[in-house]
Amino acid sequence: MSQLRWMLGAALICGAVPAAAETLTVTGTYPAGNGNVNDLISIAVDRFEGEDGSALSQALEGELTGVRFGGQPYFRVVAPESGVPTDALVTGNVRTGVEESGYTEKRKRCVEQDPADKNKCLKEEEYDLRCRRRVATVSTNVRLVAMDDGSIRYTRPLNARDEQTYCPDRKANRTVESFVDQTVQSQVRTIRYDLAPSSFSDNVRVDENRKGLPKPAAEAFKNAIRQTKSDQAGACDSWAAIARDVEPTAALAFNLGLCAEARRDFAAAIDWYGQAQRLGSKNRDIGAGLTRIDRHRRALADWDARQQLLAGR
Repeated sequence: MSQLRWMLGAALICGAVPAAAETLTVTGTYPAGNGNVNDLISIAVDRFEGEDGSALSQALEGELTGVRFGGQPYFRVVAPESGVPTDALVTGNVRTGVEESGYTEKRKRCVEQDPADKNKCLKEEEYDLRCRRRVATVSTNVRLVAMDDGSIRYTRPLNARDEQTYCPDRKANRTVESFVDQTVQSQVRTIRYDLAPSSFSDNVRVDENRKGLPKPAAEAFKNAIRQTKSDQAGACDSWAAIARDVEPTAALAFNLGLCAEARRDFAAAIDWYGQAQRLGSKNRDIGAGLTRIDRHRRALADWDARQQLLAGR
């Protein structure tokens, strides 16, 4: 493991905040959703076409500028108007639309009140109330072009729709402006996750099943579960001590796999998760853990490849 990878793992482990009861915190990094852009180091975000295109492109530029991996910028973001050569250019357009139509809803009103009690209605009638239906849409198309050969490395359409109804006696749940703003923010995050890695932090529940353990080991296992609330590393040490004295059960193997994953010992984590399955564990978090490990390894491999590209420039 390179020094940078070791530093990244240590920083994330040390920065993990103790989770809620009976869980271990697993942190790491997922690779970019689109691996076709991993060799692109410098990038520029052109102003998107459309009334809201400028807001989206500026927000996306800020998101990509802020991406870090191992404490280092993932991209070198360049202003498109600077004329500085870049590896890639992101372009696109944003189209917003609003359509309104009328419709009616049924209401009831009192046509005869109780003379003795004004709060009591003796007779009601139904009537039609004229209301409005408003449909707002945001359609964004984005593409990334590699500047060395002009190839389109990434393209994606993003569409959102919001339908609101309002009447004289009921307001719409949100304005068109708030819908557009929220959609632009959501679409920016989607593009960012497609183009760059992202960190994760999962609180995974430990297996509390003590079945199959001798009584002293079962008591120590129970104490370790309680220990996760305040000292996750200590709980892992306790389970490791139990495994040295007795044959591991499926629950103990799973917990040790989770501990190994949390400290980035992926080979040991895979071995322990596999042993838990062979011992009969049906815990669905095993599959989730193996997926996390695979994705984290791919993110590290992508980063190492980028570092080699940078070293060759």
